[in-house]
Amino acid sequence: MKYRLSKSKVTEYLQCPKRLYLSIHHPELREESADMQARFNVGHQIGDIARQLYPDGIMIGDENNDLRAALEQTKQVLRDNPGKPIFEATFQYGGMLIRADLLIPDGANYRMVEVKSSTSVKDYYLPDCAMQSWVSENAGTQLSSVTLMNVDSSFVYKHVGDYKGLLKETDITESIQPFKQNVPMWIEDCQQLLSGSLPEIEIGPQCSSPFECPFYGHCSAGQPEYPVTLLPGNMGKRGTSDMLRAMGYHDLKLVPEGVIESPPLEQIRRVTASGIAELDESVQEVMASLPYPRYYLDFETIQFTAPIWLETRPFQQLPFQWSCHIESSDGSLDHVEFLDLSGDQPMYRFSESLIKAMGGDGPILVYNQSFEKSRIREMAEMFPEFANSLIALNDRIVDLLPIAKQYYYHPAMKGSWSIKAVLPTIAPELDYADLEDVQDGGMAQAAYLEAIAPTTSPERKEVLRKALLKYCERDTFAMVMLARFFEGKKGAPS
Repeated sequence: MKYRLSKSKVTEYLQCPKRLYLSIHHPELREESADMQARFNVGHQIGDIARQLYPDGIMIGDENNDLRAALEQTKQVLRDNPGKPIFEATFQYGGMLIRADLLIPDGANYRMVEVKSSTSVKDYYLPDCAMQSWVSENAGTQLSSVTLMNVDSSFVYKHVGDYKGLLKETDITESIQPFKQNVPMWIEDCQQLLSGSLPEIEIGPQCSSPFECPFYGHCSAGQPEYPVTLLPGNMGKRGTSDMLRAMGYHDLKLVPEGVIESPPLEQIRRVTASGIAELDESVQEVMASLPYPRYYLDFETIQFTAPIWLETRPFQQLPFQWSCHIESSDGSLDHVEFLDLSGDQPMYRFSESLIKAMGGDGPILVYNQSFEKSRIREMAEMFPEFANSLIALNDRIVDLLPIAKQYYYHPAMKGSWSIKAVLPTIAPELDYADLEDVQDGGMAQAAYLEAIAPTTSPERKEVLRKALLKYCERDTFAMVMLARFFEGKKGAPS
């Protein structure tokens, strides 16, 4: 039996043969994350902008996604409209079907343009474009060149609706040549794989690189609760965990003392094996050095591949919400917050309200300071009238993340010091899973986009507003609880 292969299926094979096998034989096991869907949506948006550069182009296909009809329509357009750009031209050869983003007339031939939403030419784009080129040329369409069109991160949105300059092209004709000769072999390997049994492939880096695999949940179901792959950082994931697996260790709890040389990674192993959390009580001295009032601060941001607000850039992190818990020396706690769901640029009001709420002194505690500090510096550049006040806030920031890394680890954190991994180990009643609509930063961005959409009803917008406020408040209250835990205090403040 010969299986119908598309470029995307062969790309799945190149990432992991097991992924292709499951995709064809067990598609019901796929679990598409919100991040995956968001990436697809961005790709569609950038594709639309690319097509707008060629207003006389002809689109192949319809909403029914009839590939047989698309193949015939492509032949007809190539024959009857040789001077027209073609969108989604569909070709089939050697058992593979592809759809080209753009075919642009170039003399007697065509320039093939593949559109990507990244800001650089990724290595994994080359085999992708090699397949496109190989199938198109063997199907009878001569290409003068192959280029990659991607986002120019230096683009600044100056005029409403004008995205000229957002996308740039890079000629990759020569770069893909070494890969084209491998395409027939890849097709044959895929056919043999799909005609056999499920390949045995262990969990590894291929599960998330270059893309998150939708079958990870299925493949990891039989893994130990504490696999060696939970070791964090490049040293852990690319070095120590590979070494441990090569030695035959898969369960971190079974790795003996003395095998792992890195002290931080050895602590993770030790705590995992013992099941007992470790807290260095000298952290109390660190916390005692922080004066009052203390401001526990967190931001939420949105980024657009194609900017919607003037004077902003692609993928720029644009703050739309903040939450702050203010702790006084007597232990009392106040909460202030900001959220703009008007759909207009929120950064000015965000800055103005933030400066007013932070007062003139006292440490500002955050979790992973590079994020908040970077946003504050960017807003200082945007609004010179606020620059001095905003930079003064940065001078007061204290980062709880390195404190947590240095002084605390719990086995349930499984190699992560994210606030969402730490919080359940010190205050399980505050687990983010009990939040509705918004449980993480990705969901916060999705909720914000839905809330500012003109088609969103007032009732739904109010639901999203409450969910965003509750989520961001949970982030800053989590930091309050973490600080109290480090200080040896019990329970929530008054």
